[in-house]
Amino acid sequence: MIEGERLILVRGGQTIGFGRTAVRRAAVATLAALALAGCNGGTVDEHTLKRDAEKVGSLATEGELLANDVSKGRSTKPFAQVHAKELAAAAAEFAAGLAKRPTSPGIEHDVRRLAKLAGKVSRELEQLRAHPTDRAVAAALGKPLHDDADAADDLAK
Repeated sequence: MIEGERLILVRGGQTIGFGRTAVRRAAVATLAALALAGCNGGTVDEHTLKRDAEKVGSLATEGELLANDVSKGRSTKPFAQVHAKELAAAAAEFAAGLAKRPTSPGIEHDVRRLAKLAGKVSRELEQLRAHPTDRAVAAALGKPLHDDADAADDLAK
């Protein structure tokens, strides 16, 4: 049921409320994860590398925002778990695909670097999924995820 600016879920007699920002972020992450699914085919050329780096950077940025919310107690446990899981799965898909896909000559090093970066982002997001209410863990993940987004942005140039 949607009431004003909050989404209220009732399950098994327990009520969980989500603010409009949390609902919007979940929707964006879900759409991004769906859009990313199946994007790991064919040869990686410079255009594909740029696009994939932008997507990995977006996943890291979204993870940073989630970590920031968790570190400040602004996210519910179920939301943080589900959101981090979706983001981690999308990053893991990039890591797996980029690690094995053929690449155009001259960009192999950058493609494999992006694959490793996507794997790192996935592992960091899995930590957040495993500790969705631990403010210290979330705070510790903010900077690495920010740095990962910057590194992905550098590969997208």
